[in-house]
Amino acid sequence: MPKPVFVLALALSLVALPVHAEVPLTGSFNVTETCPAYQSISRETNPGNIEIRPGETYDLLAANKTPATHVRIEIAGASPAQRWVEVDCGTTGQPLSQPEDAAPVSQTYRGTQYILAANWQPAFCELNTRVRECRDQHPNSFEATNFTLHGLWPQPRDNEYCDVSERDRWASIDGRWRDLPALDLTIAQRRELDEVMPGSLSGLDRHEWVKHGSCYDGDQRAYIGASLDLMLALNASEVSELFAGNTGRRITLVDIRSAFDRAFGPGAGERVAIDCEPDGNRTLITELRIALTGKIAGPDDFADLILAADPLDSACRSGQVDAVGLR
Repeated sequence: MPKPVFVLALALSLVALPVHAEVPLTGSFNVTETCPAYQSISRETNPGNIEIRPGETYDLLAANKTPATHVRIEIAGASPAQRWVEVDCGTTGQPLSQPEDAAPVSQTYRGTQYILAANWQPAFCELNTRVRECRDQHPNSFEATNFTLHGLWPQPRDNEYCDVSERDRWASIDGRWRDLPALDLTIAQRRELDEVMPGSLSGLDRHEWVKHGSCYDGDQRAYIGASLDLMLALNASEVSELFAGNTGRRITLVDIRSAFDRAFGPGAGERVAIDCEPDGNRTLITELRIALTGKIAGPDDFADLILAADPLDSACRSGQVDAVGLR
């Protein structure tokens, strides 16, 4: 089924971007023009409609590429505080470029490590027919042609249940996810999350926050916002098209890693593993696990986050892409 026009447009914009790592910066950004402060450059999202104004000064964090079109600054009181602004909106007093012989940040920068777990929902539902989110599958549903969110997991693997109550910990462990407190999200976040995480019907969002999000450097809105940004980048890529275009067929780990290399830069595929489960005489691909390293500031950072991570081993080497609906 064809993807909506806005998804295809974003896919083309992401694939067309050259894959460059961010250039870390220090110093100040002195504002000379009134300009919007974006969370995402490509989407031009601006939570809170934040603007910078002449005479203001902000700490510089990074440039988006070389040569730079935008710089990332820290705006106290904004949510999220880190925003992208056009370089022409102010002055920095320093060149916004890397020396030609400098190594890309994606090869040298080490930061917080994550695993993004993205489900192929038709396969999950084939193996879990009784859960709430699998009762109403149809060819026009989001999950028929897009990956869905399982979770964003700060690493290492035992980095779980940070400062949560014993009651919530055991409700999470025992699978009583609907007994966990509802998340404090914006209306827009809740709407987007319910689409990209069908498991929220079963309380998966609450479980993922208690188990993994509680160890994230940020509150519930920041954690879910980061997860949604990553899923947007993944679903707007050639990787999603590979799966959507091969339902009912077998594809290999090599196919998947090659799609990641084309979408996010050479070497990205080595940071991806797949989970597979048997279903009668078939082996279904149920999930992608994508290694990420660094600060998650928006969907534009996805390529750099992957390339900065360590490679992953994958026990599964191939499997079938299940079509939506139970057979």
